[in-house]
Amino acid sequence: MSHEGPGDLMFADLNSRDESFEKFLGTFNLLAPHARIDLDSSQSAFRWHGKFASAAGFSWWEVESEIDWTCRFPQQKERLGLVLPSAGLMSARIRNRTVTIDQNYALALSVPDVNSISYSGCGTHGHVTLEFEVPAVEKILSAICEGAALRNIELCPKLDLASPAGRMLSALGVAVGAGMGDTSVRSEKSMALLGEAILRLVLLNFPHGLSNRLLRQRADATSRQISEAIDFMRANMHQPLTLSDVSQAIGTSVRSLQYGFRRFRSTTPLAYLREIRLAAVQAELSSPLNALPVKDVAVKWGFTHLGHFAARYRRAFGETPSETARLTRAEVSRRLRPST
Repeated sequence: MSHEGPGDLMFADLNSRDESFEKFLGTFNLLAPHARIDLDSSQSAFRWHGKFASAAGFSWWEVESEIDWTCRFPQQKERLGLVLPSAGLMSARIRNRTVTIDQNYALALSVPDVNSISYSGCGTHGHVTLEFEVPAVEKILSAICEGAALRNIELCPKLDLASPAGRMLSALGVAVGAGMGDTSVRSEKSMALLGEAILRLVLLNFPHGLSNRLLRQRADATSRQISEAIDFMRANMHQPLTLSDVSQAIGTSVRSLQYGFRRFRSTTPLAYLREIRLAAVQAELSSPLNALPVKDVAVKWGFTHLGHFAARYRRAFGETPSETARLTRAEVSRRLRPST
C-alpha cells in the first residue's frame, strides 16, 4: 500500500506477500538514492516488510527481513542518519573502524563518514532509520551553537537507548512512523516539528565534537549576566537594540544570552525587551505631563509597526494606547476643573 499526502509527505507500506523485492528497492532508493542494498544470500524468496515515509527535511523507514544484507554508500551525500535496531545486529564501517550495536543502542552517523552498514540476525533483523537533510540539521545546530555545521559535529556513533534521552529517542522514532502512516493526523507541520524535536534531543543530550562548546555556552549564561543584560536593556531601550548589542555588552554570545533568558526569566531576550518598552509607553501615556500623540510615544520607545504595537499593548494592559491617553487627559481636565 502506498499513498502520498500534501506537500512533500509520502508513505508506503510494502511486504513480500503483496509486492516484489524490486518494488522494495525502488521505494528505498527514492528516499536514499545515495545508498545501495546488497543481499548476503542468493536466496530469491524470503520474507520482508518495509514501511517508508518522507517529509520536508527528513526521511524515515522501518524494515524487517529474514535475509542478512549490507547497505553501501557509493555516493557520499552529506546527511545525518540515526538507526535504531529492533532485532538482530548492525555493524557499520565508520571512518575505517567497525561499530557493532544491538537493540540497546542507536547508531548516529554522518553519511559521508560511512562505508557500509551490515544487518544480520538469527531468523530476522529489523531497524528504524531516520535520515535528515543538511538544512534541517543546520537549522537546529545554528539555534543551539553558533557557527556549527554538520560536517564538523563528529557525533559519537553509539547512543545508549537505556538512558532517559535514549528512551525518548525510541519513542519519537515510533511516533514518526505512526504519524506518517495515519492520514487522520499526518501533516507537514507536525512531522517537521517531530523531526526538529529528534534533532534537538540528539544534539543536546548525546556526545559529539561540539558538546564541550555547548556546555561552555550554557555555563556562560549566569544569573548575574542576565541581570546585567536587563540593566543594559533598560538603559538603552529607546535605542534600536539588537541581540548582538546586548550580548556584546555583557561579554557573552547571542546563544548564551537566549539560553540564559529562557533559564532564568522563562522568556526570550526580545520578548523581555518588548515587555519593558511597552511598560515605558504605558507610563508615558499615563503621565499628566505627556503632550505627545500615541504614535510619537510608540516610535520613541522602539515600536515602528503601529498595528502590532497596538495589539500587544492591549494584550498587556487590557486597553488600547489611545484609551490610556484619553483617560489620562480626562483625569487631567477633571483636576483642572474649578470646584463649585
